[in-house]
Amino acid sequence: MSANLSPPTASETILELQHVTKRYGGLPAVDDVSFAVQRGEVLGVIGPNGAGKSTMVSLIGGSAAPTSGKVLFQGQAINTLPPHRRAHLGIGRTFQLTQPFTGLDIRENVMVGAFFGRRGLSRSQALHVADEVLARVGLAHKATLKGDQLTVADRKRLEVARALAMDPRILLLDEVMAGLTPAEVTDAIELIRSINRDGVTVLVVEHIVRAIASVSDRVLVLHHGRKIAEDTPDTVLSDPKVIEAYLGERYAKQKQAEKDPAQPASEWMEGLA
Repeated sequence: MSANLSPPTASETILELQHVTKRYGGLPAVDDVSFAVQRGEVLGVIGPNGAGKSTMVSLIGGSAAPTSGKVLFQGQAINTLPPHRRAHLGIGRTFQLTQPFTGLDIRENVMVGAFFGRRGLSRSQALHVADEVLARVGLAHKATLKGDQLTVADRKRLEVARALAMDPRILLLDEVMAGLTPAEVTDAIELIRSINRDGVTVLVVEHIVRAIASVSDRVLVLHHGRKIAEDTPDTVLSDPKVIEAYLGERYAKQKQAEKDPAQPASEWMEGLA
């Protein structure tokens, strides 16, 4: 991890979205979303399919541009910066669909991340970075394999390794736990915690609600492109608006009628774990 990272401070904003909207053909994929991420925290982002989660990650990472609003990184507006410039600033991301570079082995795939995120590296320096990161994510023993020889879990780890090789200050994880077994999800959670302990701020997008609840300091919920909740995991997952977004209005009203705020978070996640 970067030796230049300062100790996290609760009051320091590293990333901020101000009234960000992204429209496709007139329809908003992200609709007037504002929030801030504090340096050193883990912010979880959840929402039903089509909520705008991956679009939001693309707006931060630079593969999409907002129709309106501002994306700021460490106080600097980055709306017009291409992905490689954002990587140089310290924004690393994974992609929902894992796509290892064909023809390259795992070590070389990670070296690409090192070259993309860090300027002026020699091949030997990039190789050192790749070996260090592969050991970190548990893939050192598979460094000479090709991407199509990896399991789903290992391909997800490769995505994380490529992003870590960029030396990020903030890491955007787009559904890195999708398709994993419960044991693999547990391993992924511990990896995220370990990365965060090393000083990397993390924004993690997931469908696995229990995983988000266990790894996040705060949770933000998107629905139809709009932010409908943002608070601690327990508070958000007990919010009738959030339960309704996932399970429907009838279920939310039933739970609200029970007047037991502890019940929704403990029960409705059973079907989403």
